Amino acid sequence: MYFTDIPGLEETKNKLRKSIVENKIAHAQLFYGKEGCAKLPLSIAYARYLNCEKREKTDSCGHCMSCLKYDKLSHPDLHFVFPTVKKSSTKISISDNDVLRWREEVTSNPYITIEEWIETYGSENKTGKKGMIYKDEAVSIVEKTRLKNYESKYRVFLIWLPELMNLDASNKLLKIIEEPPSGTVFLFVSKQPEKLIATVSSRLQKTKIRNFYLEEIKWFFKDYEKKELNINYLVNLTKGNVGKIKKIINDKTEHLAFFDSFSSWMRLAYKMNVIDLTNWVNSIAQTGRNNQKLFLEYAIKMIRECVLVNFTDPSLARVSEKEKQFVLNFSPFVHEKNSISIFEELEGAYKSIGRNANPKIIFFDLSLKIGKCLKVKRKFVQNK
Repeated sequence: MYFTDIPGLEETKNKLRKSIVENKIAHAQLFYGKEGCAKLPLSIAYARYLNCEKREKTDSCGHCMSCLKYDKLSHPDLHFVFPTVKKSSTKISISDNDVLRWREEVTSNPYITIEEWIETYGSENKTGKKGMIYKDEAVSIVEKTRLKNYESKYRVFLIWLPELMNLDASNKLLKIIEEPPSGTVFLFVSKQPEKLIATVSSRLQKTKIRNFYLEEIKWFFKDYEKKELNINYLVNLTKGNVGKIKKIINDKTEHLAFFDSFSSWMRLAYKMNVIDLTNWVNSIAQTGRNNQKLFLEYAIKMIRECVLVNFTDPSLARVSEKEKQFVLNFSPFVHEKNSISIFEELEGAYKSIGRNANPKIIFFDLSLKIGKCLKVKRKFVQNK
C-alpha cells in the first residue's frame, strides 16, 4: 500500500510525509476515523515510507528491499496486531498465529471490517466470538521490543482496532508505549478511539482520517466503471464505505439484484404467501452472511427512503429511477405507525446474522413480522 494508492487526503498525506522527512516521528500514534475510511491503508503507507531506503518526495520508491517486503506485508520489522478468536488448538491467542491469513486479507482489501475479518475464522469460531486483543498479545509485544531490529531503522507495531484490547492487555502495554526502545514506533488504527482507556489514549499523537468524498471514491473505482459496474449504486448502498464496495467487487456480488429481491420480498411478506416466502428465504440463505448483511442494509435504506417520501420532499430520495417508482408506490405502507417497528426488526436481524444465527430462521421470522407491520393502518393520511 502506497500513498498514491489512496485517493485524495492530500493534506493528511503531506503532514505524515513531512513528519518523517523532518525526523519528527512520534513513537506512539493513533490513526482514527469511521469505518470505510483510509486509516489502515494510510498507516501501512506511512510505515512503508518510514523504512523506505530510497524514499521519494511524495511516496516510497517501490524498488528497495524494504518496499519489496512491504508489498507482501512480510517485512520482519513490521509487526501486525489485530483482534483474534481463541481456538482450542492453541494455548495462547496472538496475532502471529493468524498473520498469514491477515496478510492475504489485507492485501486483497486494506479497508477490511472487523466483521469480515472474524468471518475468515469460519468453523474455527463455532461460538460466534467477536474477536479481541488479549493479554497474551501484550506479552508478545513486550518480548519483541527486547530484541534488536532485524534490518530497518524503525520497527513498527501496527495495532488494528486497539479498542478491542482487554484491560489486562492495555495495562500491560502502558509502559512500553510511553517509553519504547529506540527505533520502535507504535501505530494504533481505530474506528472507536473513545473506547481506548484514558491512560493509553493520552500517550498517543492523534491523526483523524476523514471520510472519502464521492468524487474520490469514483476515482478509486474508475477502472470498474469501464466494466459497466454501477459505482453510484454501490456508494449509495454502502454509504460510501470503500471497504464494503471492494468486498462486493472482490466477491463478484455486484450482479446481485438487491432491488428485485427486496421488492419481491415486500410483496410476499404483505400477502403472507408462506410457500413463496419459504422459497425466497431458502434462496437468500444460500448467498452467504456477507451478502445477507448487505441485503439487510439495502432493505433499511429503502425503508428510510419510504419514510422520507412520506414526510419530506420526494425529490430528496437518493434512489435510481427504478427504485423511485417502487418507493412512491410502497411508501403508503411505511408510515408513522409502523416504520420504527420495521427498522427495529431489520436491525435486529442484521445483528443476529452477524452473530452466526441460522439465516433461514432469522429471515422467515423477519418476513412474518414485517408482513404484520405492513398491515398496520395509518392514523392519518399525509397531505402532499
